[in-house]
Amino acid sequence: MSAPLHRQLTPWLAAASLVSWGVALWQSLPRLMAGPICTSNNDLFAFAGHCPACFVAAGFTAALAVNLVADGLRTQKAAQA
Repeated sequence: MSAPLHRQLTPWLAAASLVSWGVALWQSLPRLMAGPICTSNNDLFAFAGHCPACFVAAGFTAALAVNLVADGLRTQKAAQA
């Protein structure tokens, strides 16, 4: 019997979050010391000097946080029952 989807999703979201933050930092590496954090700050998706990779990384991190909180609530509810 396989684990529930939310338990299988956690490691994938964690890995995707780490990889996407790595990509965002890799894109920002040339300009880390000289101004805006990300390399493409004049395109359509730019907001406050961030490149599109930052939004993807933040989205995966938020999804991971929501999944972890929901998993904690499920565990707490199961312990009370």
